Amino acid sequence: MATIRITEDGPYRVEGEVSIRDTDGNELRAEGIWHLCRCGGSRNKPFCDSTHGLKGWTGPETAERGGGAPVDGAPSITPTVDGPFEVCGAVRLVGADGETYAARPRQRLCRCGHSGTKPFCDGSHRYAGFRDPLPPGLDNTPTVYAWLGGREALERLTTAFYDGILNEPDELLEPVFRGMDPAHPKHVAAWLGETFGGPAEYTAHHGGYEHMVRAHHGRALTEEQRQRWVSRLARTADEVLLPDDPDVRQAFLSYLEWGSRIALFNSRPGVEAIAHAPVPQWGWGNSAPYVPQPWDDPQAAAKGRIQDS
Repeated sequence: MATIRITEDGPYRVEGEVSIRDTDGNELRAEGIWHLCRCGGSRNKPFCDSTHGLKGWTGPETAERGGGAPVDGAPSITPTVDGPFEVCGAVRLVGADGETYAARPRQRLCRCGHSGTKPFCDGSHRYAGFRDPLPPGLDNTPTVYAWLGGREALERLTTAFYDGILNEPDELLEPVFRGMDPAHPKHVAAWLGETFGGPAEYTAHHGGYEHMVRAHHGRALTEEQRQRWVSRLARTADEVLLPDDPDVRQAFLSYLEWGSRIALFNSRPGVEAIAHAPVPQWGWGNSAPYVPQPWDDPQAAAKGRIQDS
C-alpha cells in the first residue's frame, strides 16, 4: 500500500506506487521513495532539498489520530497552488512515532510549515503568504550555464580546482579528496552544468540527485572545510572561468554558498538522506541564499490572522 511517513522535523517520505504530480496535474513520479517538502522552504518543490535542516525548522504533529476503515482508489499526491498537498485514494499516513492516522478518501497535508494541526492543513498558508509556484521571474535565456561558457568552461574550472587541492598543501581539503576518482572533476562539472540550466547529463549518466547526496552522507564535513571549499573554488573560478560580469558572479557564488551548506547538512552523522529528487535548478532569478521568504517567519500565520481580523 502507498504510504506517507512523516519524518521528525523533516519532509514527508512517500513510499510505494503513488502518483506525485505538479500544481498543473502533470505526473512527476509514480513509484519508489520520494521526499516531499513539509517546511515550505525547498527550492526544489514539491520535493525536499534539506532546507528544513538549514533553517532549523520544527514540525511537531498536533492532529488527532483517530481510527478509520481502509480507503480504496488510485493513490495520488498533488500540491495545490499556494496551498497544501491534496492526497487522494488508498494512501496510508504514518506519524513520526510510527502510529497511523485515520484513513480518509481525501487528505490535505500542510506544506507551508505553519499549520497548527500538523500534518493537516488549517489554512495557515493564506495568512503566512506562502507562494508556490513562485511568480514568473526573469527570463533565463541565456542560461547561467551558457553565460559561463558551457561544459568546456566548467570542466576547465573543476580540473584546475581539484588539481590545485591535490597538488598544493591544504590540511583541510586534501584529506577529503584523497584517493579521488580521476573522473571526479568531470562529474562535478556535469552537476554544475545541469544545475545552471545545461543538459541533464548528471541525471542521465552520473546517478542524479540521490548519488550526490550519498556521496556526502556520513562524511561529517566541517564548517571550516565548507568555507575553504567555497573560497578556493571561487578563487579558481575568478582565474579560469567567470566573465567580468557582476551578475553572473553573483549567481555562481550564491549557488556555491547554498549548495555547500546543503552538502554540509547531508554529511552529518544520523541525517536521513533524501532518497530521490531532481537536480536543483539555479538561474538568474534565484535570490541569494537565506534571504527569508514571508512564510519563513515562525509567526507568519499568526501575524497574518491578526492583520486579517
